[in-house]
Amino acid sequence: MEERQQEMLSVAIKEFATNGYYKTKMEIIAEKADVSKGLVFHYYKSKKNLYVEAIREAIRRLEKTFDFNEFPVDSLINLFDYSIKKKFEIAEEYQAEMQLMLDIYSDLDHLPLDLKEEIMTYIETVRESSYEVTAQIIRKMPIKEEIQVADVVSLVLMVFNQIEQNAKLKMMNQKVVDLHFFDQMLVDGKKQLRILETGFLK
Repeated sequence: MEERQQEMLSVAIKEFATNGYYKTKMEIIAEKADVSKGLVFHYYKSKKNLYVEAIREAIRRLEKTFDFNEFPVDSLINLFDYSIKKKFEIAEEYQAEMQLMLDIYSDLDHLPLDLKEEIMTYIETVRESSYEVTAQIIRKMPIKEEIQVADVVSLVLMVFNQIEQNAKLKMMNQKVVDLHFFDQMLVDGKKQLRILETGFLK
């Protein structure tokens, strides 16, 4: 990717994260990226395309910060704690990228239908990929010999998926500017994982 494209995407990410899809102006992106409006349209053709590419680039930047070899494999609780701590650190360093990702769910229902579908198709692909990485981490854990690893992976991903769905519902139609917005949800999710890890029978 050319340096000018990279700069345009960086500006676009900040503008979309700050102003949302509808209020962001292509001429402002061009001005702040120090390029002509025509050049922005040359690369991205439309605001819709630029918005989608800004989301893709934000996800790429966030994904690059994760080294999954560093994730703990001794317990679900430690894995959960580490991943949350890591996300807070990333949110501090990549504020615009994280804000853009948070805004997707609060703004989704207000976007044009074709744009909404394209974004959700891409995000679902990313989600499936991240779940597979999570599954690989779980498979390294000290699971009891009499328990099928595939069953454990399935159960854990079900809990993770439920936490994710609850977060999406909570974000709908409201702008989230701080990850502490999810504090209680994370506490509840951790409780569920602890029950899953330790069992619930006396």
